[in-house]
Amino acid sequence: MIGTFQIQRRAPGSSAWRVLFWWSVVVRVLGWIFVVVYGYRRHGIKNIPKTGPLLIVSNHQSHFDSPLVGSLVLDRPFMSIARDSLFTSKLLSFLMRAFGVISIRRGESDTAAIRGAIAELKAGGSVMLFPEGTRSPDGKIGEFQRGVWMLIRRGNATVLPVALDGAFEVWPVGEKIKFGGLVESAAGEPIPAQELIDLGETEGMALLKSKIESLRLMCRENIDRRSKK
Repeated sequence: MIGTFQIQRRAPGSSAWRVLFWWSVVVRVLGWIFVVVYGYRRHGIKNIPKTGPLLIVSNHQSHFDSPLVGSLVLDRPFMSIARDSLFTSKLLSFLMRAFGVISIRRGESDTAAIRGAIAELKAGGSVMLFPEGTRSPDGKIGEFQRGVWMLIRRGNATVLPVALDGAFEVWPVGEKIKFGGLVESAAGEPIPAQELIDLGETEGMALLKSKIESLRLMCRENIDRRSKK
């Protein structure tokens, strides 16, 4: 059976509707749109583990980021965490819940949301998190919030560093969407959770952040090179 239909391998416990329609169709179509409009390129797809609990950690530049990361890790449908204020729109709330978004109060330790994410990891699924907690005001990577460390420590999941670049230029914070420009994303080599835990919170988070920053800079170099052609 081809990978598209391996529901329990890709997202244990998920419904066929969520995996086959929302992820295998909708996210794939969004990826094609990004390719056409923004010359979207993905790197490191072979680094994405096929099975097992997976914590995907990415930088955050724009409202495009979740579908961009989703297109990159298409084989592993994930649950993600978003601030509760985004759920005020009925349409957006419906779409986010269909994809599997957990609501959390920004700046607070939302126990229920964290528990939901940990339960997903314990079941062998995937969770995606923007550790900065909000979009970057300048495209650079900001400070990581402590929630990511809690998931690393308690989720016992492989950690996949992911980075994207170019999204800030096409949809900056507080501005309208721009059509045109270049966007890239990259997945780095997966990191066993215990490797980060053994380093301790300060060094473990610093290592993870440096991995993501290296991937972002690689994407930036590619974009700059492509822009000059």
